[in-house]
Amino acid sequence: MKKLIAAAVTGVTATVLLAGASPEPHAQEARPRLVVLVAVDQLPGHLLDRYDSLFTGGFRRLRDQGFRFTQANHFHANTETAAGHAALSTGVLPFRNGIVANSWRERSGDEWQGVYAVEDSLSPISGIPQLPGRSPANLLRDGLGDWMQQADPDAKILSLSRKDRSAITLAGRTSDAHVYWLVPSAKRWVTSVYYREAYSRWFEAFHQQVLPEVPADSVWESTIPAGSEVMARQDTAAYESDGVHTYFPHRFVEEGDLASEQGYAAWLSSTPWVDDATLALAEHGMRALELGQDDVPDLLGLALSQTDIVGHRFGPLSREQLDNLLRLDRRFGEFLTFLDDYVGEGRWVLGLSADHGVLTMPEYLAESGEFGKRTTRAEITEMVDAVRRASADDNDRSPADVAAEVKGALEAFDWIDAVYTAWDLRDGEPADTFEVLYRNSYLPERATGFFGEMGVMVRPRAGVLVSTAAQGTSHGSPYWYDRHVPLAFLGAGVSAGSSDQTARTIDMAPTLASLAGIRTPDDLDGTPLIH
Repeated sequence: MKKLIAAAVTGVTATVLLAGASPEPHAQEARPRLVVLVAVDQLPGHLLDRYDSLFTGGFRRLRDQGFRFTQANHFHANTETAAGHAALSTGVLPFRNGIVANSWRERSGDEWQGVYAVEDSLSPISGIPQLPGRSPANLLRDGLGDWMQQADPDAKILSLSRKDRSAITLAGRTSDAHVYWLVPSAKRWVTSVYYREAYSRWFEAFHQQVLPEVPADSVWESTIPAGSEVMARQDTAAYESDGVHTYFPHRFVEEGDLASEQGYAAWLSSTPWVDDATLALAEHGMRALELGQDDVPDLLGLALSQTDIVGHRFGPLSREQLDNLLRLDRRFGEFLTFLDDYVGEGRWVLGLSADHGVLTMPEYLAESGEFGKRTTRAEITEMVDAVRRASADDNDRSPADVAAEVKGALEAFDWIDAVYTAWDLRDGEPADTFEVLYRNSYLPERATGFFGEMGVMVRPRAGVLVSTAAQGTSHGSPYWYDRHVPLAFLGAGVSAGSSDQTARTIDMAPTLASLAGIRTPDDLDGTPLIH
């Protein structure tokens, strides 16, 4: 089955190439000195189109000078952060790279234990050993950074994010990398002993000298141009944030925890400021490590997380998200200029995508005449009770029979569209495209979802947000709104243009490797889109 699905993916991507959809590269005198892999967390593909006329910085340059695949998507069902980043960096599907979700459960004896995607008790946080350890120990496949170091051990890797599961999965499996993520409560970026025991002078200098200079305010005000607010939805909605603080300006003194020593850092980490600081750390680290300064290609991984933080709280069409994207556009444009100045125009190549999309606020869907539903605590309890009844006395039945009984009980709920058992996913031909997506997210020893231990995976109806919270939104489904993401390339070897042919996020790493002249494994699910 692994070969079947991998062959299907390769066939789809190959069709794109044979149809002439991929651009012709510019002639170049030498391969790029720097490869940049950018993942903008929770950036659905439609948002860059929706606000296109407002962009003046990095998104503008990417759209005017880069090559975009407008129908790009993740080819797996569990559209979560860790899975999305791993797919981008490894070029293989989750059931092969092992990162099937942000968290899963594994059997230990007779019990199932929760596992976080990048947890590793043997790799404590450098300087803060009381924090849970982190590493790529659960990642089963090498990624772009590993391929680059295999091509030349002198290749340097720097990977940064607000989130540990993003920075770590973008970097691959090598321990010879500089990988850092933010711990808001500690008010600093950290790493684990998997990468290094102590922090470099340049890294400490950033926190002491550069970070204080990055603008940060206790008020988040809108920078949306006057008259353009109407491109987003209204600025007051009971299904946003906490239901009260749902409009600009957002003030720490009104929304933050004033009694906590970490209160301001926690509030600040929910604003666009973190992406500014991440890009400042990238520039500082590049200079210190001299990335892109010789003919051995280096890798910079950047996972920019604030679209996800803002999006979960306010929704993708909120004015807060529009403001966040406009701020990111301007700062990203400055960063591209920095690449030109520091590495040299024509000597770097960049790929940008996202780890997943997001469901629009279900209440807004309903207001707009579409189907949208937020589940209630009572409905979740009813579902769990139905499963408990269906699985009672399971000692007298085979696991397959229990799973089939549970499947029947779940399919009786009108907000659940389909249920797949492990035996559905293991045997025979997939019934439909959705089942293929679930197979791509299914690893028997790593159970996901409400009832993964039973070998059951649930697909809610499109437009349903499975949540007990009264506000906010999320992602994680196999539907287009969660799978459709940007996929664009800019820099050395890339001509301007776009294609509406299907492309997969697993094509990102092999495409960047091809542009950098890096050899890739022969068994990838992804295929280079630009040669």
